[in-house]
Amino acid sequence: MLKVQKLKEEQVMKHDFELLLTKKVWEDYIFAEQVQKDPDTALKSLGIKIPTGVKLKVIIQKRDTIYFTIPPFQKKPASNNKEILLNQIDLWSSANLFIWLASVSLKTALLQMRNSIFSKKD
Repeated sequence: MLKVQKLKEEQVMKHDFELLLTKKVWEDYIFAEQVQKDPDTALKSLGIKIPTGVKLKVIIQKRDTIYFTIPPFQKKPASNNKEILLNQIDLWSSANLFIWLASVSLKTALLQMRNSIFSKKD
């Protein structure tokens, strides 16, 4: 029974980006440092495809820290229209371990990157 469970866990691991990344960070101190300093290289080493033009920042949460994400400053529209453009952010969580925070405009790129693990040859 344990052998079957281990095989199932390995299959899930191959196709679960969040689980793969979290486990790798928890178990590999060198990778944990690299993913914070150079996330593109670190994620590419796992077979993750980073869409062109997407910038990544990986933060390993600390128990004693509260994180604020401030939207970027937006210049006033050139026209006399006083309508304010919203900078909408998507917040996704996964298995109570992992949080994605991305602008709505990057949602497609995020899904591409997240699902690129499925295109890896098993």
